[in-house]
Amino acid sequence: MIKINKGHEPLAWTQKKETPGFTLYEPIPELRDALLKEQGYICAYCMRRIPVTKRDPNTTETSKIEHIKCREFNQDLQLDYDNMVICCSGNLNNKPHCDKSKDNADISFDLFKPFLQNSISYSSKSGLIKSSNPVWNNEMNNILNLNHSLLTYNRKEALEGVIKRLDKKRWTPAEVRNELQKWENLDRSGKYKQYCGIIISFLKKKK
Repeated sequence: MIKINKGHEPLAWTQKKETPGFTLYEPIPELRDALLKEQGYICAYCMRRIPVTKRDPNTTETSKIEHIKCREFNQDLQLDYDNMVICCSGNLNNKPHCDKSKDNADISFDLFKPFLQNSISYSSKSGLIKSSNPVWNNEMNNILNLNHSLLTYNRKEALEGVIKRLDKKRWTPAEVRNELQKWENLDRSGKYKQYCGIIISFLKKKK
């Protein structure tokens, strides 16, 4: 996971909330678009690519606006933009992860502050993600299922691709910095590379 730079809620959502009688959560396109842009089109939890449209004709992937504190048990937060992120479909090989695994549970860590990211480390050999905070580590494993076998495999594959590319360039400091910059920043279309967290973590150790 990477820190999400939370922006202001879209005006259309503010106006929707102020509509007389509007009390229950009902998503609008402007809300989804704002979340996609501030997350660089990757899942808030696993960092998989999220389709630009709710159902992209070029993929079977879908996405969902996720309430960090679930709206079923936190009704006062169901319209709160600061309680929302966007997630992938949460279904690889018919095994749930991310929002689909989380269901109505709550998580205690903050996706918008650096404390979580500072606690996270990855295994370059297996692609496993873990947190030095035991509570957060438990939530990542048992609530979000972020060490789903395909997620760990995909993270490992993404990292191995970067390692092979840098092996050809002899790991010069300039090349490492250039590679890190590509993964830390949005591209020209406003997107992060998927699974960027493990790459950023690895390359920072090589600077």
